[in-house]
Amino acid sequence: MLLRTRITVSFVLLMVAVMGFVVAAEQLDYDELRAYVISRSLHSEMHRLKADIANGAAPVLPDGSQLYNVQTAPQALRAYAPGYYSVGRPDVWHLLVFDLDGQRYYLRQDAERYQYLEHVIDGYALLVILLCILCAFWIGRLTSARVIAPITRLADAVERKETPFPFQDARDEIGVLARAFAQHSDEAEQFLQRERCFVGDASHELRTPLAIIAGAAETIVHQLPADSPLQASGERILRTTLEMQRQLTCLLLLSRDPQRLAREDVRLRPLIEDCMARCTPWLAQKPVALHLDAPQDPRLHTNAELARSVVWNLLRNACQYTDEGEIRITVQHTTLIIADTGPGLPPSVDPHQFQRFQPSLRESGEGLGLSIVQRIVEHLGWQMAVESSASGCRFTLDMPGTA
Repeated sequence: MLLRTRITVSFVLLMVAVMGFVVAAEQLDYDELRAYVISRSLHSEMHRLKADIANGAAPVLPDGSQLYNVQTAPQALRAYAPGYYSVGRPDVWHLLVFDLDGQRYYLRQDAERYQYLEHVIDGYALLVILLCILCAFWIGRLTSARVIAPITRLADAVERKETPFPFQDARDEIGVLARAFAQHSDEAEQFLQRERCFVGDASHELRTPLAIIAGAAETIVHQLPADSPLQASGERILRTTLEMQRQLTCLLLLSRDPQRLAREDVRLRPLIEDCMARCTPWLAQKPVALHLDAPQDPRLHTNAELARSVVWNLLRNACQYTDEGEIRITVQHTTLIIADTGPGLPPSVDPHQFQRFQPSLRESGEGLGLSIVQRIVEHLGWQMAVESSASGCRFTLDMPGTA
């Protein structure tokens, strides 16, 4: 439940409790109020009857009223002295005893005539309760809006990553919360900066030895005879070294702010065809067909190296783990689909979240590649959906900026 809602509900419940107390207090005075109103009504009726009797006219009585004198009054009424009386048992009725010209009269009225008083009083109480609840709701909304305004402003600042955060100098709970957010944000920023520096430094340090290994491997491959048994090993060393260089380039790009990435119009079909050509070693001696269904000149405004890494890692996994069937790459408007007929992802792998260094993935060797794909997709602002079953995998990439 939102804080504003809780405050509003608290005000309403408070007002309901207050109104309950008011109603209880009103009920305590209800009999006196009713007696006062009925007594005034009977006295008014008495003055009219006195005037009729003094003029010698026959008194006209309303429904539910009876007028007795000493001779006609029931024995039960004769015991009452002049004044007003309300009798509740066995029948509810009201009695006014008065004297006129030495003669005593008894004016009796049934309680049904005054039932409307109960409805009026109950209706008035209900109206007061409703008005008070509405007022409490309105006051609660205004109060809660003022109470949560600092929290809302602080939340917006955190979401937009504005620095410095507001209310850091306040001495109330909002100030404590703002200072905690600021400290946590500074720690996270420092950690991220250290990670970026480490990735950058490690990548730069590895690039030189990898370049030396790649040069040496390329020299060995060219100097070996074509029928040499070491030819395949040399080509594998060269191929792996080049892949490591590309991965280091991607790690360097991922360590940068996404807003500062260099972007250009990249021709998508040649990029995919290049990745398909690099997958030839994994498809050797496999009954697997590789199909490309894409327009001739689709373009993607993005970072070329990161886009290449996404396509390459997904396509390499598909070629590596598909033993038969087909692998199909499809480009439809802003969507890239890579589908295979392999065994699918292991059951322990969540297709919605690829965790680095998960044991099941580390054994199969595909965890780091899929983790890098997911990081690149998030870095570029793309969306990726994965469908996996025993009959194959299907990766769907939504790439804004494709034309």
